[in-house]
Amino acid sequence: MAMLLIEGVSISCAIAQSDSFSEMTWHGLLDLSYMHPEGPTNWLDNGLGKLSVNNAQSGSNIFNLNQATLLLQARLGWSWSSSVTAKYSGRQDIPVDISEALLLFRPVSTTASQFSARMGAFLPPVSMENTGVGWTSPYTLSSSTINSWAGEELKVFGGEAQYQYRFNNGDRIGVFASGFGNNDTAGVLLAWRGWALDNYTATLNDSFALPATGIGGFFPKQAAQTRPFVEVDNRPGFYTGISIERPGFAKFRAMYYDNRGNPSMVKNGQYAWHTRFGNMGLKMDLPWDTEFIGQAMLGETQMGNFINNQYAVDTSFWSGSILFSKKLDNQRFTVRYERFATSGFDYLPQDPNGENGQAWICNYNIIFLEQHQFNLEFSTIDSVHASRLKLGQLATQNEQLWQVAYRLFF
Repeated sequence: MAMLLIEGVSISCAIAQSDSFSEMTWHGLLDLSYMHPEGPTNWLDNGLGKLSVNNAQSGSNIFNLNQATLLLQARLGWSWSSSVTAKYSGRQDIPVDISEALLLFRPVSTTASQFSARMGAFLPPVSMENTGVGWTSPYTLSSSTINSWAGEELKVFGGEAQYQYRFNNGDRIGVFASGFGNNDTAGVLLAWRGWALDNYTATLNDSFALPATGIGGFFPKQAAQTRPFVEVDNRPGFYTGISIERPGFAKFRAMYYDNRGNPSMVKNGQYAWHTRFGNMGLKMDLPWDTEFIGQAMLGETQMGNFINNQYAVDTSFWSGSILFSKKLDNQRFTVRYERFATSGFDYLPQDPNGENGQAWICNYNIIFLEQHQFNLEFSTIDSVHASRLKLGQLATQNEQLWQVAYRLFF
C-alpha cells in the first residue's frame, strides 16, 4: 500500500507490507540555498561572527547544499516504533551521519490518560518552531538563537517519559521527565562564542571550532574543537517539564534542564560544563490565519576549578524571541524579533565572555506542486562582544544575511 501524507510542507511516503507491524515510513529533505553574508569572520572559522556561513568572507555569494536528510520510521508492534534520522552536510565531520535514533513506546489508550516514552539519541523538547524533517522550521530558514544553540549542543542520549491527560472539552495537560548522558559539554559555545543564528543540527560525531581568542593559553587541556555528544564525568543529567494545550487555540510548554556536569573534569580534550536553564514557549493560533510563537530561556554554565567561591568560567545567559507568521493559501510571511545576552562572573578577567545583542528575521516562503518550497529571507543581527578586541575587531558589529533557498520535501 502506498500512501501520501501531507502535513504543512512535510510529505511522507508510507510503504506497508502484508504484516501490519512491518510498516515503514520515510521522509526526506533536500535543502539548497544561495547566501550573501555581510559581517566579520564567522564562528565556524574561529571568529566571533554570529552567522554560520562556512568559509565565507563578507560580501561573498555562496551556493550551498545545506543538508540532505532522510528520516526512516518503522512500526514494531501495537505500542512500539523506531525512528532514525540520517543526513549529509558539508559541515559534518563525517559526511553522512546520524542526527537522531529513537525507540518509541506509545501504547493504545482507551481512557483520558496517555503514557508514552522514547529512548535513544534525541533533542529535548525545547522548540515550538522546529517541527519539520531534519529539525527544520516551516517559518524561517535560520532558527532563533535559542533553537540554534539547542540544535548545536543539546543532543542527549537517554530516555524520556511523558504522561498526558485529556479533558472532556479537548484540553490537554501533560508532564515529562528525562534522564540522560552524553551532553557534558553543553554550554561551551554559549560561554566562549555566545549566541548565534544557525540552521544546523549536530550529528553524533560532530565537532565545532572554538574562537581563536587564546582559550588554549588559559585551558591547555581544552581541545581546539568542542564535541557536543560526549560523556566526560559519568554523571547523568535530567530535565523535566509541563505542557498545557487547548487544540486550535494555544499551547504552552515549560521545562528545566540540568546536565549535572562536574566542572573540574576533563577527558580527551573535553571539559564537563555544569549547565542548567529554564525554557518556556507559547504558541497561539490568532485570527486571520496568523500564528504567534514566543520563547524565552534563562540559565547558567560553569567550568573549571572552584577557587575563592568562583569558577574559571561562569557565564549566565538569556534569550527571548517573538514570532508572527501569516499564512495565505500556499504562502507564508514571517517576522521574528529577539534579544539575547551573556554575562561572565569568573576569576579570569583576561577571558571576557559577556555579550548582548538583538536580531530581526523576515521570511517569505511559498509551497508549489505540494513538495517544493521556495524561501526568501533577510536576517540582521547587532551584537557587542568584548572578546572581538582580541581578534583586532570592533566589539560592536552588525551582520546581515540574504538567503534564497529551495527545499524539496519527499
